[in-house]
Amino acid sequence: MVLLSMMKENVKSLDFVSTVPSCYGGAVSHKLNKIISRANKKGLEGMISYTISDPYIVKKRNHPDAPIVENKVVDVTVKGEVPKINGWSFIGKLTHDGAGDFVTVLSAPGTKVPTKYRKSTGGCDHCNRARNRKDTFVISKKGKFMEIGRSCLKDFFPTVNIEWIVSYFKYVGDMLDSGEFDDFDSFRGVKVTPTASLDFILMVSNAVIRRDGWMSATAANKIMEKDAEASIIPTSSEISHQLRLLLGFVTPTKYDSIIELTKKDEEIAPKVIDFVRNDMYGDDDYVYNMKNFFSLDEVELRYVPFVASGISAYNRSVEKVIETKAKKAVSNYVGEIGEKITADVEVIGAKYVSSFYGSSLLVRMVDDSGNTFTTFYSGYKFEPEIGDKLTIKGTVKAHKEFKGWKSTMLTRVKVV
Repeated sequence: MVLLSMMKENVKSLDFVSTVPSCYGGAVSHKLNKIISRANKKGLEGMISYTISDPYIVKKRNHPDAPIVENKVVDVTVKGEVPKINGWSFIGKLTHDGAGDFVTVLSAPGTKVPTKYRKSTGGCDHCNRARNRKDTFVISKKGKFMEIGRSCLKDFFPTVNIEWIVSYFKYVGDMLDSGEFDDFDSFRGVKVTPTASLDFILMVSNAVIRRDGWMSATAANKIMEKDAEASIIPTSSEISHQLRLLLGFVTPTKYDSIIELTKKDEEIAPKVIDFVRNDMYGDDDYVYNMKNFFSLDEVELRYVPFVASGISAYNRSVEKVIETKAKKAVSNYVGEIGEKITADVEVIGAKYVSSFYGSSLLVRMVDDSGNTFTTFYSGYKFEPEIGDKLTIKGTVKAHKEFKGWKSTMLTRVKVV
């Protein structure tokens, strides 16, 4: 397999635009500034200049299985010439497989390694010594091309480390060839802080909680302490991973299942934002931090655990209002064990819980007489929201008391 840059053979300058996530803008600027500064110190001629646009929104599907999402991006415009020193331009790198069957060609941005070097046997035009070389390098001066071994290259580029030049043109070349930039490895040693809009983080958080339930990092660690073979991922970690998948920060593997977003996920985001901004009270650190994060339009993904917890806080506040109303009545057991019953109820709690065996929805309901009902449901056919008023049919499974409340546990619940 031969990898080739798609540039024209005689092009000697750079002039292209690469679109990158806006959160990469600082990292791109840092890296390019470092390249330019180092090139100037080493005496390289014909290096690059760049500009970065203001952020703007692009709607696109980052993967075939993902929904269309809003991506905040910037345009990086790069201009310049092929790097050179003492008139010699660095054209590209040839990597030879051990058996000599093929050559991998990596061209410097702004030029192209002549096609004749695809048949290279790894010789050096400078010393003419036959060696089993892993890498050789193509350089040019005034239209003359030479293939040079690593040891001889210092005679042409005495002040520059060749691997630095290779990393330079690989970095800039990746941007040129793809038109986009989504490779975290290219920012090694540079701090990159992915971000997402507050409402989108909440949408994805709710979708993951619906699918998987909520598993805190503490609970996940406890399970894995008891079972060394268990592999439990905290919900906040899965939310962060799904955000990176949906926004194109990482490429999905065969083991990834991209979350499906629904209308309910979209609808809950503004409710949670309004609750935290206007109805969450307290002077503890948690409330202080939540107020800060929810005052932003864009949030760094490392703060996902805080933002995602806003959904639970919102649901608890709604539950408390309805529970306060329900507690004014006296709850009694309904029906006999095994009896099928029908009841008109209002949902006072709907919480996804996670265990080693998977996720299920715990639903708590109250009827007009103040009697409470609970049921667990696995699946997505029955997804009531707090405050929903329903007529249900179910079978009495048990009678239990919790904190002084008598509750009737139901199974095989269906909405009439």
